[in-house]
Amino acid sequence: MNAINSNKKNPAKHALSSRSSLAILIALSGSIGATPLLAEMPNLSGVWNRYPPYADTFSNQPDPPELQLVEPPLKEPYLTRWRSFRKKREAADSEGKPLPTPSSQCRPEGAPGIMGAHYALQILQNPELNQITILGEFMSQIRRIYLDEPMPPMDEIDPGYFGRSVGRWNGNVLEVSTEGIREDVVYEDIPHSAKMKMNERIYLKAGGILVDDITIEDPQYLEAPYRFTFMYKREPKSYKISEYVCDNQHAVIQSDGSLGMDVKGNVDASQPREH
Repeated sequence: MNAINSNKKNPAKHALSSRSSLAILIALSGSIGATPLLAEMPNLSGVWNRYPPYADTFSNQPDPPELQLVEPPLKEPYLTRWRSFRKKREAADSEGKPLPTPSSQCRPEGAPGIMGAHYALQILQNPELNQITILGEFMSQIRRIYLDEPMPPMDEIDPGYFGRSVGRWNGNVLEVSTEGIREDVVYEDIPHSAKMKMNERIYLKAGGILVDDITIEDPQYLEAPYRFTFMYKREPKSYKISEYVCDNQHAVIQSDGSLGMDVKGNVDASQPREH
């Protein structure tokens, strides 16, 4: 009898092992495709300021073209009303009698206003929570983007300043959808309905510049999707955002509708205090 070579591979066992290994590799590749590994994701964490930077407040210089407001494609009569009000606001600013804004009323900017980053933004990218958190230095605002989650039905979303944001990675682009923004949260005086939807494509381009391409859809108010872009430059790691709480306000709305200050704390009952 020939002795059995214990070192010789069993063909059936080897085939089974190969099939098992292949199944494991396919499963792993499927998982990686659904949720990119952290090493493959762009690193958005850090403190960011608008790019190019805003003009100095007291310089009387216009902001760079990249920061200029894009006129919204509003339906009529909303477009005519918006243009008229913007002219009124500009005239009031020139006269030193600015009209109230949500900021002057100590209200959060909400979305998309927070992304305008008049003050710095800090992005926290936490893979363990499967969430990206955006902190706005101004008013200590917080916006949360939940990754790989479905958007709830509209009637299940509690309206808020930032709405409900869900996102997913599509290659190197973070695609974010937001719904449920309160109707009284108005970006640049632009009206919108409760059914407004905001879509974003957030990505890094050459030079480490962060880009947020925003598209707003609202058939009730808009003739076409409203598109504009924000860009940001990352600050050094030593840059820290500060606490910014709007309290002890003395802003009052004057009888002519302009914004004034009551430094003595005496406010006429007919002129409601800003909240």
